[in-house]
Amino acid sequence: MDAEEIRKQLSNRIHRIKGQLDAIERGLYNEDEDCEKTLLLLKASSQALKKFGEAYVQEYMDRCFSDKKSGAVVQKNVKKAIKAAFSL
Repeated sequence: MDAEEIRKQLSNRIHRIKGQLDAIERGLYNEDEDCEKTLLLLKASSQALKKFGEAYVQEYMDRCFSDKKSGAVVQKNVKKAIKAAFSL
């Protein structure tokens, strides 16, 4: 898979997450909103965001670490951020 296709897939994931979050926000202002549907959207968007993060890390980790500007300090900070993000 080439880099452009990977970017497109990740971008599509983000757009789906945005759509779910927009639906949740609309539900805040809709008095007839189905609470169960909103909870399901909340769970789905949360899981989708986690899956996006995992896919992003998987696809870009090697590139980030192989970058000549990326030294040991940057690698340590990225690893710390990943650990924090996925240990929630």
